[in-house]
Amino acid sequence: MEKILDVRAMAPKERHPKIFGTFKDLAPGEYFILVNDHEPRPLLYQFQNEHDGEFEWWPLEQGPTAWRVAIARRKTNDPKRTLTDYMQSDHMRLDRIFNRFQEAVKEKRWDDASGDFREFSLGLRRHISAEEDILFPVFEEKTGMRESGPTFVMRMEHKDIKELLDSIRASTDGKDPSGVSDASYRIANTLADHNMKEEHILYPESDAFMSEAERAQVIKKAQTL
Repeated sequence: MEKILDVRAMAPKERHPKIFGTFKDLAPGEYFILVNDHEPRPLLYQFQNEHDGEFEWWPLEQGPTAWRVAIARRKTNDPKRTLTDYMQSDHMRLDRIFNRFQEAVKEKRWDDASGDFREFSLGLRRHISAEEDILFPVFEEKTGMRESGPTFVMRMEHKDIKELLDSIRASTDGKDPSGVSDASYRIANTLADHNMKEEHILYPESDAFMSEAERAQVIKKAQTL
């Protein structure tokens, strides 16, 4: 069962101590879901400052009435983590959410499926933004490859992925299992190939030519999206 910490009814001065106390009690690999009534950006900055390399921060819902974030204690405390580790961790997390979504569709639990897909879509779109707005510009500046090379290919594939997300959303809202199945099959195949290229080419190459400080900056910026 997921551990949920809803701080919306708590006094503001009580929230951060409760949140950090909950994080402190997590075993490596465990997580809890924070529910807040506003974007917890200052909280993220505090985590980055006080627990660098110890935590994962994965937004699940971003308003307008509730903000939910999965906050995990990493199995390995490493402030010098690689981009490959960070981005691949997100790939695996998104795969788990997508599998949960497909299982809900199969069992015709449409409300659950809708919630799972919202989390998946938000997470995947954030992942794409982290690449296109933060990582790719650094990669292109370092390598000089802008109109060709891996980032050019990734951007084209991102367009296809976003279109498939829109298609799955429409089919899920319409409770259309056939439409969901078709678009899900296509996006699963697309992501399998896409992620493999990123994990075996783009991310390792980025790790190779970036300094530790540059890698840390990319990760911290990605967490703020």
